[in-house]
Amino acid sequence: MSSVSSLASLPSSTPQSPELAPAIAQLGREAPLPYAFEARLGLAPDVRSFSPDPQSERLAHSLDLAQAGLVFRSVRLTSGRGVSLAAVPSVCWRDPVVHARVLELKWAVELSGRRLMLVPESVIRAEPRLTNSLLVSACDGVRVTPRERLILLSHLAEVGGSASLEVCAEALTGSADPAGAVLRLVAERVLTIAIDRPIDLQSEVSLAAWR
Repeated sequence: MSSVSSLASLPSSTPQSPELAPAIAQLGREAPLPYAFEARLGLAPDVRSFSPDPQSERLAHSLDLAQAGLVFRSVRLTSGRGVSLAAVPSVCWRDPVVHARVLELKWAVELSGRRLMLVPESVIRAEPRLTNSLLVSACDGVRVTPRERLILLSHLAEVGGSASLEVCAEALTGSADPAGAVLRLVAERVLTIAIDRPIDLQSEVSLAAWR
């Protein structure tokens, strides 16, 4: 089973429980770079949306970087500005020839009128941010009914805009996956949760509009 499919099959109702923590951490280490990159972008506060970046990919191919493993995404920031991001595998920095070509690619993209930011793989895989991002991403398939959404948003508004993940999940006792439903709304950016420390049932969840 691939790391992506393994992650998707994990029950999200007990985030970072002692039983799941080692499995999720292992998946974080094994997650393919494109999947890890998109999981991190999905929770980046200054990123509004992202999509493939064929223009940068074509330039990379012209510089013999097709097999280097770089991952390109065209990103729209919350400011409205567009930028290209390239996830650069760690091995690229250790090879002088490939390293030089990556820097040449950066200048080539910027000469075409678009900024290219190089993101080292080590930054993408930094913990606990990656594991947390993968955990939230794994809840993409959780269905949140309009009623559940209304119940949770109303509850948070009543308590000042923030509550623990456990309290939020308790508000959705009728849901098939209460914690997963909360994290699904985090993935949708309706809610926010800190990812700079391991997500657990005491993690604070907030209404995005209140942050």
